[in-house]
Amino acid sequence: MSKEINIDLKRCFKAILGKWWLVLLIGAIFYVIAYLVSASNLREDEYTAEATVFSASDYSALTLYSDIITSSKVSEQAANLLSISDLNADSIKKMISVKTYSSVLGIYATSTDEILAIKVANAVAAVFIDEVNNIASYNLARLLDEANAAELSYNKQIEQWKFRIFVTFAGIIFICVWIVARVIFSRKVHYLSDIGLDGEIDIIGAIPSFKKSGRDDLYEKTS
Repeated sequence: MSKEINIDLKRCFKAILGKWWLVLLIGAIFYVIAYLVSASNLREDEYTAEATVFSASDYSALTLYSDIITSSKVSEQAANLLSISDLNADSIKKMISVKTYSSVLGIYATSTDEILAIKVANAVAAVFIDEVNNIASYNLARLLDEANAAELSYNKQIEQWKFRIFVTFAGIIFICVWIVARVIFSRKVHYLSDIGLDGEIDIIGAIPSFKKSGRDDLYEKTS
């Protein structure tokens, strides 16, 4: 039969308060570690622009061609359309993502350059519409809204602070759990029930053990 472990929450809380300096120290150490790690993050702020495409005749047919948006062919034609140095089909392909709504397709372009994200989203949307209409042999796809602005989709500073706060609290929780575990599994006796195994053993009395201080030893020697 396994013995139940009684947890004295008041004693655990007092133990944490008694080690408040250790809790603050560990929290500070974890914060410094998180700061150094997050400071080495080379990822910059990113902006995302959206252009939407719809079909007035058959939206279900339009969704069948949605995979074309992220194809190498569309990316290559968009790169040729923009004619921007250091911008090729591979880089455009990495920037593009697609989201299907209830009645439209959202074409997203993400870049560290806000203006570039807008241009790429519009260029890919234009190329996609031409490709789909050529395949369907009629005006299946149309532009609903072109990208006029780009939203900040990744804020480096905010993400750094989130990481630092998370790691700091993780360190504080870790040390608090360690302190509580030492209290729970300590062999020190605080109550008579600890000696009697919660009534399983009859206890007549207990003899405490004291450690003599240096002054007591000196007194015994002189006397």
